[in-house]
Amino acid sequence: MTELINIKVIQKEIDGGKKRFVNARELHQWLGVGRDFSNWIKDRIAKYDFMENLDYFVAIAKFGDGFNVQSKGKIVDAKTGKVLAKEYIISLDMAKELAMVENSEIGKKVRKYFIRVEDDFKKVMQIAVQDPKFINQLATQFAETREETKEYRRDFTDSVKNFIEAKSYGTYTDMLYDFLFMEKAKEYRKLLSLVKKDFTRNTMYEEILLIIGAFETGLAGEVEKEFKKISRMLTKDEFIKVFKEFSAQKNWLVYQKRARNIMATYDEELRNVKHPKLIDYKKEFSQEDIQKLLS
Repeated sequence: MTELINIKVIQKEIDGGKKRFVNARELHQWLGVGRDFSNWIKDRIAKYDFMENLDYFVAIAKFGDGFNVQSKGKIVDAKTGKVLAKEYIISLDMAKELAMVENSEIGKKVRKYFIRVEDDFKKVMQIAVQDPKFINQLATQFAETREETKEYRRDFTDSVKNFIEAKSYGTYTDMLYDFLFMEKAKEYRKLLSLVKKDFTRNTMYEEILLIIGAFETGLAGEVEKEFKKISRMLTKDEFIKVFKEFSAQKNWLVYQKRARNIMATYDEELRNVKHPKLIDYKKEFSQEDIQKLLS
């Protein structure tokens, strides 16, 4: 039953430290509490002396953008007059206590779930502190994925060798990196403080390796097609044209966003590295991300 529970746990930096949080409304639903959410959470906060901005904080979506605060503390949409629900974002410790005081079977299972999730977070974060450069290799499938994507890389380098006049391997790789996460290889290596012996792709997360590999082998196929079409090697400009047409496909724009999300979020959370060009792509770091590293 514990494995069936799926309450989103996110990590946020508070006062210079990383803490885990849960949406209290989601917890309320899983616990099957017989009272309405608003009265339940207010009662629990008062009864167990939980403190705002320490154990929990209140969030309102787009607060301050066309909303009015009434004298009774209600938040109202200025355009529709609709009262907007307050969301209580509570610490994992508070969530465990709320699950326990329900004194129910589901409450016990939810608490066990939170303990397991917290342990997973702590395990990954401890490893991140000890060896942040290679935290990506924590994933059990990393070695297999790395070997698999070497074949995809070979498809690409062979296409450069056989079908393109200018053998500018580094330039073409930079084009790919720049397309996916707006950084050239040297920029990426500098941010991660990689030394000469560190292979760049050995530091990349598994999902990013798969995206890069799929792009390279797909692009190799397009280059070969163009070679057969024109019956001669492609010039550098002709290769760039093929690259631009291939990367403009909608599916690659989806993968591009995903790669940027991972790079911006994981590196800031696990390596304390911020990618200046990817600031707008940072997302919440959640137990789904932790599970990908531990799976």
